[in-house]
Amino acid sequence: MTKMLTRMLGVAALLACTASSALAVQYPPGPGGLYPDTLTIENLQNSAAVPFLAVPDTVRGIGGIITGFDNKSSGYALYMQTSTGAPFSGIDVFFGAYNKSAAPYNLAIGDSIVVYGKKQEFQGETEIEGYDASQGTDDCIVRLVSSGNPLPPFFVGTTTQLRETPTNTTGEQYEGMLVRINQSGANTLKVARTVGLGTNAFILVDSAAPSDSVFIDGNTLATFPAPALGTAITYVQGIVNQRTRGYRIQLRDGGDIDAATPPNVTDAYPILDTEIRVVFDRPVSSATATDINNYSLASFGSVDAAVMDGTNAAVLTVTNGLPHGVNETVTVNNVAGAVNNIAMTSGQSRTFINGVLSCGEIQAANPDSLARVAGCVDMSRFAGSYGQTSQGQGGTRASMIGVMTGKYTPSNYLADEGGGQRSGLQVYAPPAPMLIGHKYLVVGAVQEFYGETEFNFVTEARDLGLASAPAPMLPLLSIYDHGGCDATGLEEVAEDYEATLLRVNYGKVILAEGLVTPPTNGFHISNIAGTDTIFVSNFNSVLNPFVAPPMGTTVQVTGILGFNTSFRIMPRSWADVVDLGVGAGVGANSPQVHFSVVQNPSARPRLAFGLPVASDVELGVYDVTGRKVATLQKGHLPAGEYSRAWDGSKAGPGVYFYRLTVNGQTYSTRSIKLQ
Repeated sequence: MTKMLTRMLGVAALLACTASSALAVQYPPGPGGLYPDTLTIENLQNSAAVPFLAVPDTVRGIGGIITGFDNKSSGYALYMQTSTGAPFSGIDVFFGAYNKSAAPYNLAIGDSIVVYGKKQEFQGETEIEGYDASQGTDDCIVRLVSSGNPLPPFFVGTTTQLRETPTNTTGEQYEGMLVRINQSGANTLKVARTVGLGTNAFILVDSAAPSDSVFIDGNTLATFPAPALGTAITYVQGIVNQRTRGYRIQLRDGGDIDAATPPNVTDAYPILDTEIRVVFDRPVSSATATDINNYSLASFGSVDAAVMDGTNAAVLTVTNGLPHGVNETVTVNNVAGAVNNIAMTSGQSRTFINGVLSCGEIQAANPDSLARVAGCVDMSRFAGSYGQTSQGQGGTRASMIGVMTGKYTPSNYLADEGGGQRSGLQVYAPPAPMLIGHKYLVVGAVQEFYGETEFNFVTEARDLGLASAPAPMLPLLSIYDHGGCDATGLEEVAEDYEATLLRVNYGKVILAEGLVTPPTNGFHISNIAGTDTIFVSNFNSVLNPFVAPPMGTTVQVTGILGFNTSFRIMPRSWADVVDLGVGAGVGANSPQVHFSVVQNPSARPRLAFGLPVASDVELGVYDVTGRKVATLQKGHLPAGEYSRAWDGSKAGPGVYFYRLTVNGQTYSTRSIKLQ
């Protein structure tokens, strides 16, 4: 759903831009050069202002103070407002795929900024967007002027002034601005409806004016569950926005509402194998949130310590004795709100996958799906539903860790530092930009999206700093020339390399069999013998301007192995496509590194490999958990053919993996060891 919403928003914005582009005017200077440097937000919001900009006029410099952020991956945005608090002085600035509150931008509430972009309308709400109206381009420019500024004053209104109806002229005046409704005298604000409004949304009414319904949105800028029907509200505040059904007040966090209710647990997930972060919907009392007696684990493990993490989260140190990959549940009770001091009177539970998972743990094939009666399906056991041809629903809450190896906004690819088969994973639409070469802790859920395993529904991507990314792997082209599902777990198939960084040293640019014309957004390569082919994809236009290499040219291609109805290599930039000329890879230039298990299965596996030139070599044996159990060769060897046997006398029978590293390039295979 997140993917589809993001894409639809981008298309809608582009269509809006295209439809009226002929009328676009640039400010400054505006028509006749009359407005050199005088625009304010009111010129975009108030139809009575002179000038009043049309869609999609260009604005080169509109200033304001940041009052809130939309940090959800369906489309990142911020709200800014001029300091006076006058009507028509707030606006939504929409960035799409770019979260300006995260690194490297690091904007914050209270920052004074100047924005450059185009005026757009989305479901009645005025926005500033990037110049090309595309979410995938970071061209809505923001200049930071100063930080730590006081926020503009709230407009304090009534339920009548801020009612939901789309004809509400007061609502239009305060669109994009900070507003507040207080309980007044004997009149009380109460929750009047929670059903049929969407996630975390509810209707407030005033007992003196029950027909004036105010729509409260606790989902777009925050995650605040709707209180129960009839709950009394002392005050509510937030930022007004407009959608098709009318105006609404968007809560920025739990501090924007004072309900006579206890806090709710909105999330819980591991941040280390022994630490769990518990998140509440509002600021909570430190004394109650750090009391270990207020937490329990379904595993009957112990909560050894609890410390505050900000105002609305606590980090628990736990000992539960559980392995990675099994469900754990934390239950919370008796924690009180920091503002109203009302404590929870019944436990609230959140279930998650125990431990911080590796990419390899997530990518490992689920034995149950491999053995399905309806047909073998290679998918993660953590995915929420079988989904070879459609989007799954996402599995249980999970945390994973990996090093960024490829970026194709909004798709990001992470890998385990040690590399190897099943060591890569796509992370879709994180809440902050991710940098290649950095290690990340990511919180979300696993799903299968049209056959590719991905980590989606991401709420956190914590940058852990620079790390060592694995070198590109060099499997034979024939392995990922086609898909396939290996129910036995003995064959080397393309799924073993899905989402990992690969390299084809010698690929000949060809037309694939059955194609009349070359593809317009990529090209096909074959091995030198011409027996196996694969598509090289210009995924998300990272190779722009795109011109396919000439037919017959030999190229070296590096990229992520992705899947979209078929496997394809996705270069990360033109630097990943090296033109080697015509005839490279033939004769004396032919690559001759080879690596195989001579007899499989075997009680004493023998590994054979060949080196075309003198090389630094390491040959290791690994079990199914990725633990190294033996080193068969390490050091410098001259060119030639080699064989190494592994007796495995101290290892039991089962599947083992063999990794050969030659001058930094890794080759992998596997076999069954017999007793």
